[in-house]
Amino acid sequence: MKVLQSASRAFSGQFRWSTPLLLSLLLSTNTAFSQKAADESELWYCPPHLASLKRQIENQYKNENFDTVVALCTKAIAVSPKETLFYAKRADAYLILDKLELAKADFTTAAKLKPTIGWPLIARGRIYDSQGKDDLALADYNRGIALGCLSGYKDQARILERAGKLEQASASLTKLMPTIRPLERIPYLFQRAKIYEKLGKGGLAKADKKLADDLVDKSGGQNADRYSR
Repeated sequence: MKVLQSASRAFSGQFRWSTPLLLSLLLSTNTAFSQKAADESELWYCPPHLASLKRQIENQYKNENFDTVVALCTKAIAVSPKETLFYAKRADAYLILDKLELAKADFTTAAKLKPTIGWPLIARGRIYDSQGKDDLALADYNRGIALGCLSGYKDQARILERAGKLEQASASLTKLMPTIRPLERIPYLFQRAKIYEKLGKGGLAKADKKLADDLVDKSGGQNADRYSR
């Protein structure tokens, strides 16, 4: 699925998730939760007797047969209703099929099954975000972050900026920066710079823009046109 969004729009405090961009974020590495911290590995546990079914699901996903993915995940859930892996994979498929309420229900179930893991809450919060339910989205982001899902800081910042809570939004972005790789910081540096400008902190805004520009140049200028420089 191709998702072409300018960074200035995608990371504006006024931006609200569209379904394609929501999918881009949640599915950018095959599932909403892939490659997360080791302490979240229990979220992805697959019992041996369902390994074959998991492979079928992954193959159907790669072939973009998302209705089949839903059916296979539902079959797996019927066999082992407490395995969060299959709720997460089914939620991904529901997102692609634009069935947000069903996806939200599966993330809710995953959050209940694994109450010490923050990712299902962040994922559900992004759906609330896309529906204009900022209070519910922010509550999920806050809880997800408290449980250690620190990438939620960018989502928290977006809601806070949209609500006009600029100092809090900039603080959230500051907390986000050490948790992501340098080149991944580029859009958030530009976002924070714009917040600093609104706050009348011209020096800090200038410093963030310079950092972001330096990182864009360091990357070889790849996709530089996506950023507001």
